[in-house]
Amino acid sequence: MLNVEQPLDPVEYAFWLPEAGLTITTGPDNQEIDVPQILLPLHVADLQKSPKPSEKMIGEGIYDYLRRFPDCPNNTEYARILKAAYPFYISDLGSQIIMLEAKEVDPPYLRRKINMLKILALMETENFGLLQKIGSASFELALIYTELINVRREFSAARLWLEKARRLQPEELENLNLLAQICYFTGSYPQAKLYWQIVVDNLEDGPSKVELASRIKTIVSGNLPKQPMIDSLEMIGIAMEHYHAKEYTEACIIMERLEEEGSLPTELPNPEFFYFLGLCR
Repeated sequence: MLNVEQPLDPVEYAFWLPEAGLTITTGPDNQEIDVPQILLPLHVADLQKSPKPSEKMIGEGIYDYLRRFPDCPNNTEYARILKAAYPFYISDLGSQIIMLEAKEVDPPYLRRKINMLKILALMETENFGLLQKIGSASFELALIYTELINVRREFSAARLWLEKARRLQPEELENLNLLAQICYFTGSYPQAKLYWQIVVDNLEDGPSKVELASRIKTIVSGNLPKQPMIDSLEMIGIAMEHYHAKEYTEACIIMERLEEEGSLPTELPNPEFFYFLGLCR
């Protein structure tokens, strides 16, 4: 039965409510998998061909929809159906993630990677590696210059997933270091100090330990940026919005103010800062 409730993309997808007792056969033994009576996303084009979708249409609809909207309602059930009835899609996810990890950092590829990792995490909620990969990729996305207009959202997502990972392995050093960086950028300096102190206490002597000890000392001394780094990063995002709207004067005012204030290019040295400042000028 077709349902009138609107999916996240009503042009490409529609929801279909299966009848009670529907099963999907899978595997060499033709094992029957029960399909729950929940709204299933299907391609509109498929439903136009047949009011009662085939097993293939059901699998394709769920798989494609989850890859675009992994945080959608019923996502856990959708992932369970894929894992039980369409395991080849799970293998495909793994292959695509491996290929994406081999590509250069690019926002569309990172988003696709994050979405696919989220699907796997729906099936393995206690998998530390998956949770940390999602958090790390979100952190990476947050700091790409073209994405800085969304830096708050991406940092928030990164912290959420890294905290989930920390509950499984509380003293994993790479995870704690990423959390500390997010806390520092967002102005949660005491929490950043706490995380970095755990890392320093468990690091062997070397440049990394010296660097993190220096950051802790900076926090303790109170020699901190006038405003949290996230504010400055977001201002670059706003400047880029002005620039793309050909409002060059407004963009230049923001970038020159950030250059004069000085904390951003000092704390996060990046040639893109000065390149974009030059474009504005």
